[in-house]
Amino acid sequence: MPVPPLRRSKEIQGNILAAFNKDYMAFRYVCFPDDGGVGGRGWLSVMLNTVAVTAAVEDFNEEFSLSRRAYGQDPSLTATWVGVSLTFPGLLEVAREPDKVRQDLASFTSFVKGPAEMAEQLGDEGPSGPERWLFGSGHTGVHAVLIVAADSEEALNDKLENIAAADSAHGVTVVHQDDGRTLTGDLRGHEHFGYRDGISQPGVRDFHREDRDNPGFRENRPGADMVEPGEFVFGHKSESGQPPEGPKWMDNGSLQVVRRLRQDVQGWNDAVVREADKFTPRPISPEMLGACLVGRKKDGTPLAPADNPLTGVGSSANDFTYANDGEGKFTPCAAHIRRSHPRHFVSSQKHRIMRRGIPYGPAYTPQSADADRGLMFVCYGTSLERQFEFVQRDWSNSPKFLPGTPGAPNGIDKVTGLAQWGGDPDAHIVLADGQEGTVSMDRFVQTTGAVYAFTPSISTLRRLAANKPLHEKD
Repeated sequence: MPVPPLRRSKEIQGNILAAFNKDYMAFRYVCFPDDGGVGGRGWLSVMLNTVAVTAAVEDFNEEFSLSRRAYGQDPSLTATWVGVSLTFPGLLEVAREPDKVRQDLASFTSFVKGPAEMAEQLGDEGPSGPERWLFGSGHTGVHAVLIVAADSEEALNDKLENIAAADSAHGVTVVHQDDGRTLTGDLRGHEHFGYRDGISQPGVRDFHREDRDNPGFRENRPGADMVEPGEFVFGHKSESGQPPEGPKWMDNGSLQVVRRLRQDVQGWNDAVVREADKFTPRPISPEMLGACLVGRKKDGTPLAPADNPLTGVGSSANDFTYANDGEGKFTPCAAHIRRSHPRHFVSSQKHRIMRRGIPYGPAYTPQSADADRGLMFVCYGTSLERQFEFVQRDWSNSPKFLPGTPGAPNGIDKVTGLAQWGGDPDAHIVLADGQEGTVSMDRFVQTTGAVYAFTPSISTLRRLAANKPLHEKD
C-alpha cells in the first residue's frame, strides 16, 4: 500500500496529525526575556534539537499498536516527545522582522487578540473569567507553550530537567506548568466525570488511508470521515478546495488552542441525580441522564442507533449520524457530542478540529472532592474563528442552535456550554420511550487558563531561532 504523503512529514510537528498518545504530559507556559529576542531565539535553538516530527511520532504509534495487537499487552517501546508553539506576542518577540509578521497576521483577529480578549464571546465569564486564569491573561501572559509527553514519570522529569536548564541559560521564565496524567484502572481513557474520551476524531486525507470499500471514511475506522488536511495544517488543500489563507511561513504549521478546564465532579454527580428525578411520567436513572447530556454512556457507547449494525456497535462506536433523529429522541439535541459535532450537516466538515487532551489532577473520591482536577484541552486547526470559536460560541453556547428539526427540544451544551444571546439555557429532553424532563443545572466545567498559539513547521522554527527573515526563500 502506498504511504500517504503527509505520513512521512518531517516538517509538521507531532501532535497535530500524529498524536502524542502518552500517559504523562507536561504543559509549560513560558515568557521570553525582554532582550530584543536574543534569549527567546537561543531557547528555540535548543528546543529544535528535541522537537518531535510527524513521521517519527506516527512510526512509533504504528509500531506500538501493531505490537499490542500481536501480543495482547503494551510493549516495552518508549519515547519522549516535545512540541513547541508560539503566541502572537511570542512570535513578535523572536521574529527578525516583527512588523512584517504583524502585517501577515492582520486578518487572524482572534490569534492576534488572544483568548482573554475573546473570553466574553466564548462564555468565559464569572468563575471562568480571565481575571481568574492561571495563565494567558494580564500579568500571566505567555510567549510560548511547550508540551512534553513521555511513557513514564521518570522519563518526563528527566526531559523537564534538561528543559529547565535551557530556560535558565536563556533567561526564560515559567509562567505556569500543568501536569497531565492518564487516569488509571477502570478510568483509563476516561475524563474525570467518568466518560470515555477521545473516541471521535476526523480522518485526514494524505495522512490516513481511505477505506476502499467505504470511500470518504478512514480505513478501519467506521464513522471517521475524511477531512482535507488544510483544515488542520496550512499550505494544504482545505474543504474549500484551496489551501487556507496565510503567509508562506505558516505552511505545515497549525493554530493551537490550549484550555485548562477545571471539573467539579461532585457538583456534576449531585446535579445529575437531582435532575433525573424530575422526569415524567417517572424518574430516569442518573446514569441515563448523564448519557443524555454527554451523548454516550460512560463506556463510550453512543445513544444514537448505528448506521451500520455490524460496525457501529460497542464502546468505540463512531459510525452514526443524527439524520434520522431530528427531534433528539435518541441523542438529545443538547448532548455534548451532538452540539460539538452535528455530523449530518453538510458544512460541518469546515468546523472540525483535531482534539488532543489529557486529564490533570487526582481521580475523584468523595474525600478529595475539592481537589483541583480537570482536562487539559488542546486542539489544532487553521482558523480559530471558523473552528474552535464557532463550535464553542455558535454550537455549544447558543440555545438557538437546532442541530435537527426546527422546533425540536433543545438547550445549550450542559457540559461546556454557557447560555448567550437570550433563549432558554435549560435542556428540554423528550426520549423515544416517552420520558420527558427539563434539565436546569449549572456548568460544572470552568476555564482556569487559556492560550492561542501557532505551532510552526520545523523550517520556520529554524528561521526564527537563527534570526533569519521569515519571508526569505530557501
